Amino acid sequence: MDAISEIIKTMNNTSSSVNPTAIYNEGWMTRMLMYYSVKEKLNFKGIDFTNKGWTSEALISSPFVSAKSNREGYTHPDIAIGDFKIDYSVSGKLDIKDANEFGIIEAKMKSPLSRGTKNAKDFNQASRNVACIAHNTTEECNTFFYIVLPESKRNHKKRDGTTIIDLVNRDTIRKQITERIKSHNNTNQDQLDDNLIERAKQCKVDVFTYEEWIKAFNDIKIKEELNEFYNNCKIHNKIK
Repeated sequence: MDAISEIIKTMNNTSSSVNPTAIYNEGWMTRMLMYYSVKEKLNFKGIDFTNKGWTSEALISSPFVSAKSNREGYTHPDIAIGDFKIDYSVSGKLDIKDANEFGIIEAKMKSPLSRGTKNAKDFNQASRNVACIAHNTTEECNTFFYIVLPESKRNHKKRDGTTIIDLVNRDTIRKQITERIKSHNNTNQDQLDDNLIERAKQCKVDVFTYEEWIKAFNDIKIKEELNEFYNNCKIHNKIK
């Protein structure tokens, strides 16, 4: 058993002072998957994890971070993967201006996709992340934004009848980014151009499940470890 798994199990079994959902959640589930994906040199959903850099909870700047009106701060990607530089002793900001490949994986377990920001109610979490990716990369960079979630949540309909797949698609994202830029340009002197939208259109977007990711592993022991952790996530987050 790897040290990371041993530590988590020890924390959970030592006492009842740690809320299980502080351990068994989407953040740690996805970090476990990333750790083992790199270890096994997995190739999954077009991501070759061999020698890929990754980090969790870094900062990526928004196109609207310096806006005078309806400003947006930095976004915290659950997982950033690809070509980047970061030095947490100085700052948590990602430097990806010279990246050839860069992507973000947003992890969900029970909580829904955020539908908007404080200053842009119809600018959902997927659109915000894609806009940040487009803002920080060039047209030559291969970019992607993926959502990972439980299989039972993939086609789950919200009260308005939409599913997460309705929100995480290129047309919805392009429209929301376009409207967000128009709103920005109408209220700020620093104008954003259509190049941002073109770069956003190049970004691959997709939704996949924890079940699919775990199934992609070849090592039986890794699969068992991940399935055990995932089952605990579902139990403690009350996911059917």
